[in-house]
Amino acid sequence: MRTMAGMPERKSRRTAEFMADVVHERLRDAILAAEFRPNHRLVEEELADWLQVSRTPVREALLRLRQEGLVIQRKGWIVRDHAPEEILEIIEARAGIEAHAAFLAAERLDGERLARLEELIEQMEVPGISRSKLNELNNEFHEIITDGSGNSLVAQFYRRTKVNYWNFNQPVVFTPADDEVVNTQHRELVAAIAAKDAETAARVAREHVNNTTRIIVSALGLG
Repeated sequence: MRTMAGMPERKSRRTAEFMADVVHERLRDAILAAEFRPNHRLVEEELADWLQVSRTPVREALLRLRQEGLVIQRKGWIVRDHAPEEILEIIEARAGIEAHAAFLAAERLDGERLARLEELIEQMEVPGISRSKLNELNNEFHEIITDGSGNSLVAQFYRRTKVNYWNFNQPVVFTPADDEVVNTQHRELVAAIAAKDAETAARVAREHVNNTTRIIVSALGLG
């Protein structure tokens, strides 16, 4: 005979975990979208009021963000300011992650996700699109590919190395010529995935990240 003992406690734990997940995602998105800039102080009580939750899920979310390297504890919580050298290390790691994600996506991505990638390309090429909107669409584009890899660890590693390239003190400037190269690479990547050409998809994905690295190295004067 099944017992009901312990069910309220389990339900309560699931609710707490869900709330922590929601708060973590919202805070993470805010940091990556530069709503909270590097060295911004994050006060638990203020965040709880802003998100209309208790401090418990906020604290849990901040602990997760610390593990991901997005915040640090220094007499409170502070958005981490990545040094340029750290940014480059992250991008180097992403070259391998995104290449493998593209390889797997070429074998596993479903038609619905492929159609969405094609829609995103069209939207990113709209003349006069704002940089913030372009960044939002670009993030979705790459997350579809990593999620479409069918490998949860690949998707997890991608998100842990995800950095908004405008979220540090010296902004990275993408010129119209840079954007044109990016758009071309996006189209080549989707074409390879659609053709189930895993080797080409991996190569284009790696070249795409390397192109971003070149732009950042130039912008930060590290070349």
